[in-house]
Amino acid sequence: MNKKKFRWRYFIDKPFQTRFILRFSILILLGFVLSFAVMAVAKAFRYKEPLYFKAKLLTEEEWKKVDYNNPSTYLDMKPLNVFEIYAVPLISISILYIILIAIFGLFISHKLAGPVYRIKKTLKDAADGKIDIKDLKFKLRRKDELQDLVEALNYFIDRATKK
Repeated sequence: MNKKKFRWRYFIDKPFQTRFILRFSILILLGFVLSFAVMAVAKAFRYKEPLYFKAKLLTEEEWKKVDYNNPSTYLDMKPLNVFEIYAVPLISISILYIILIAIFGLFISHKLAGPVYRIKKTLKDAADGKIDIKDLKFKLRRKDELQDLVEALNYFIDRATKK
């Protein structure tokens, strides 16, 4: 029975994969900064008065004292505006996005870095004489990226060795 080995090493070409992940993370970080800046500008220039009210943690007795027909009993609660309401969730979601992008970026970049690594290794082996040029054939896993590049390289090698 042919058992497949589970891959533990997902960083094949660390510099390439790190750059790939960092670029996606920077995009999300820039989106966060832009969103935060828009909220800050909106808070500073547009909303002169608080938009929402946050209920204090009231005891049961205090809740009984609230007269919903008389706004003066609940208008003294600490006011919050949109910026204060959404700042913490926005930061939390952005951190979650960065973590998810790093995880998915690692797996996606693995499908790119693996073939690049394999092509470089095969070319180096051929240049060092470990593989005869006539037997040179690039092979990738079925779901790897750059399949068309490998097909083009194999086509080139076939045509070049037939002359």
